Amino acid sequence: MPAFGPATAALSDAELRETIDLHSGVLAKMSDKLDEQGSLQQQLIEVSIKGMDSILKLALAAKEQTDPARYARHIEQELDKTIGRILDRLDIMHSSFEADRCNAAYRLEDLVEQEENTLQRLRADQERAGRWKKRIPFIALFGLVLALGLAVALPRILADSGFGCGIIGGAWTRSTTEAEVCVFYSG
Repeated sequence: MPAFGPATAALSDAELRETIDLHSGVLAKMSDKLDEQGSLQQQLIEVSIKGMDSILKLALAAKEQTDPARYARHIEQELDKTIGRILDRLDIMHSSFEADRCNAAYRLEDLVEQEENTLQRLRADQERAGRWKKRIPFIALFGLVLALGLAVALPRILADSGFGCGIIGGAWTRSTTEAEVCVFYSG
């Protein structure tokens, strides 16, 4: 016969609500973080566009000068500095986004697993409750038979001793045949 482990108590409605509230809070925080990172990326793009506009203005000013080769080298150096910094920042942000995406995916998998476990526990609890509902008529019948049996047998069992006789309202006396009996007097 297989050994059964201890039964786990079903989660109450309050515990289920608390679990769902915790899951909702985690998802809301993750959404806020992703929105914040999107805003930072938009700001970086705007900074990049402004930087490129200023570089373009410098290039136009250099074109107007008399020595285009000298200014071309200067512009090249400025472009390398400016675009290099922007590309470095974009690379760092991309790495950060990738790490956050992986972290969010891991947490989401964990939440899905927790939800599946909770649903499995609920299904198991419902199955156990259904089995007990099927047993209720038999338990009620057993209780009724037990109550009737005790109603008939208990007074006879109590009447066999002096103490029991006193509990059920009788008196313990000796009869004319010298046998001890429990007697009930009216009156």
